[in-house]
Amino acid sequence: MNHGPRIQRMKWLLPALLCHAALAANPQAEQLIEKGDAAVAALHASEALSLFDQAAKADPNNAEILLRISQQYSNLMAQANSRAEALDYGQRSLETAKQAEALAPNNPKAHLALAVAYGRLTDYEDNRTKVEYSRYVKTEADKTLELDPKEDFAYHVLGRWNYAVSTLNPVLKLIAKYVYGGMPDASLEEAVRDYKKAIELAPQRVIHHHELARTYVAMGQPYEARKQWETELALKPEDNEGVNDQKEARAELAK
Repeated sequence: MNHGPRIQRMKWLLPALLCHAALAANPQAEQLIEKGDAAVAALHASEALSLFDQAAKADPNNAEILLRISQQYSNLMAQANSRAEALDYGQRSLETAKQAEALAPNNPKAHLALAVAYGRLTDYEDNRTKVEYSRYVKTEADKTLELDPKEDFAYHVLGRWNYAVSTLNPVLKLIAKYVYGGMPDASLEEAVRDYKKAIELAPQRVIHHHELARTYVAMGQPYEARKQWETELALKPEDNEGVNDQKEARAELAK
């Protein structure tokens, strides 16, 4: 979700939905999953998606495969050649996340996938839908933590949600009042607490430090932001978004 008139762009989370070792009953599907996971690690989203699609055909009721498919559609949104193509990827990501949740309602990764998908789509929807989707982001992130209190990315999602809701422009604030029946409790201070919790659980994640730095900037605390940028630059990026985050961090420090 973007800063400004939109509910801040969700730049997500290549490792967020990587599930534990695939539990495919079908040996063919298991081999395809292993190859797909290797393609993910190599940052080849299209190749990974093709392999996971083949695995889903071999084992169609495997929620772990559907979560991987949802993730790759989400990742491909950033590589789309047009807004329409990105929206299509986002809708496919959401639909496969819903399918995974229906098959495995107690899987925290399924609820995290829904939170991510709804967040991604806020860039492409009308104002009312943006605000409504933000409610789903919060609901699904909270459900994730009910099922797995140590899921660092769920705290990251909540950090983004707090940032987004607390910095809504006046038009979206009016819509939020209508959708929520009043403005939900959200603040930059709570966003900081969420990001710090994510960092406590997974200090190696570039994305946690980067978004915490952005929040400090919004709070007028450049010294604290600088510390987070310096920390993230000492880490190994896990994905292309991490690489891009570090480029941004270098540019900010150069100022």
